[in-house]
Amino acid sequence: MSLNNLFIFNSKSKQISPVTNALRTVFWFIFFLILLDTILNLLFPYPSDPLDVSPSQLSRYFDYGRSVEAKVRRQIGPTDQTSSPLSRAGWLNSDERKTLPTQPDSGSTLLLATYGMSFSSQVSEAVKEIDPHVSLRLIAGPTAPPNFSFTAYNLDRKKHNADVVILGVLASSLSGMDAITGMNWNPDVPPSYTFPKYYIKDGNLKSISPEINSLEELRKALKDKQKWQKFVAQMSTYDRFFNSFIFTHNVLDHSSMIRLIRRGWQQKHIESITNKIHTAKGFNPKWDQIPVLKAIIKEFTNTAKADGRVPIVLLLNDQKYDDHLFKILQTTLEENNIIYVSSHKIAPATNLKNFVGDGHFTKEANLKIAQEVLNVINKNLAKPIL
Repeated sequence: MSLNNLFIFNSKSKQISPVTNALRTVFWFIFFLILLDTILNLLFPYPSDPLDVSPSQLSRYFDYGRSVEAKVRRQIGPTDQTSSPLSRAGWLNSDERKTLPTQPDSGSTLLLATYGMSFSSQVSEAVKEIDPHVSLRLIAGPTAPPNFSFTAYNLDRKKHNADVVILGVLASSLSGMDAITGMNWNPDVPPSYTFPKYYIKDGNLKSISPEINSLEELRKALKDKQKWQKFVAQMSTYDRFFNSFIFTHNVLDHSSMIRLIRRGWQQKHIESITNKIHTAKGFNPKWDQIPVLKAIIKEFTNTAKADGRVPIVLLLNDQKYDDHLFKILQTTLEENNIIYVSSHKIAPATNLKNFVGDGHFTKEANLKIAQEVLNVINKNLAKPIL
């Protein structure tokens, strides 16, 4: 055999088939993806301690797409004291309610009971700052929707002697009326508290109570497959924001890359729902929870008056919502002589100077809204605050 023929023979023997090349490429691609995934998990771990609420920004970023169930499980410790503050917040039957004032404090002349979220609590605290004669009874849930606030009010009616009751309604929280828990509605950092979902039947408000109603019940359900599946089934039926891919804990939670993909899916899922509820033009009047909201504020007003209290509906129009909350309720408020305060004229949502970085009102804006609340209280009380 000549040297030339030998060279040709050796060259052909070393040639690699296209299939082998493709398999090698796929192998190395997967290998480096796994390597990158592992490095990201090692560099940016999320704290496993439920009480560690200050992860790094990147740790938080790579964790957003973790399943809701995995996040909730991580938040829950063996006891309430060892569970995260977020997991403890908002439960309607919390023992913390027992420590709230039931009558005006010494030196005060009026007890104000407020049901809502941090926005309504901040306004109420500003009321007390303006007038120290006011004592506060505050019940709130993280970004709580009106169905939470209304339920909290009803559960609390016979437990205090408040002169004035406030139902806080936050524009950006309205979509939560289509949920029964904060888990699916706020999946990035899910609060685990639950609340009823309301509907109208034969002209009356009816409610669907959640299967789980306390942190202790949630802790037990997480250890009981049958109870947990019953709660999951209820969410899949009555919680519009529930999505199995976003919610269910599985092996995919260990992959930072998959978590990023799931986070993108999660954002699109939430957006697809909220866009049917609210757009740049306002709230969708055909959304089936709008009549429910109107019924809630009417029943709140009527029952509070029957109890001898001054009821105030506090409408909080936050960023991107302009005056939309007020507009969708204006006719109901006026036709039923409902006492209300709306922030849209006092601290317009279109003026970003009215808000701090996390989306809440500035102290100045809260004081302006609070002053209007005080004006309304003094106007409607039989005897104005001293």
